[in-house]
Amino acid sequence: MSAQQKLAEINARAATLYKADGKTMSAFRGLMVAANREGKVGHAMKEMIATAVAIGRGCEDCITFHTSEARAHGASREEFLEVLAVAIEMSGGPGTVYAAKALAAFDELDGGPS
Repeated sequence: MSAQQKLAEINARAATLYKADGKTMSAFRGLMVAANREGKVGHAMKEMIATAVAIGRGCEDCITFHTSEARAHGASREEFLEVLAVAIEMSGGPGTVYAAKALAAFDELDGGPS
């Protein structure tokens, strides 16, 4: 399944959950908005941090979602690779598996490795 297809599935599942429990999902959305407000750290970097955390937690859907957001907000492949290195440092061997998945998603969403 392509990264775009995974992203569509992730968004569809989130929409279903939002319809089922709008109160909780609205509160979570508020947290996301607050965490990603404009500040000293740019949005692309915040999304790369979220990707690194997702790698450490082994959340493949989170990796796809936050990789897409990082790319959409202008993260370069070089920046992304540096963040992946830190994620691997902090999560060991399993981090290499998830970091490779994140890089594959980044490259696919960007049209291929640069």
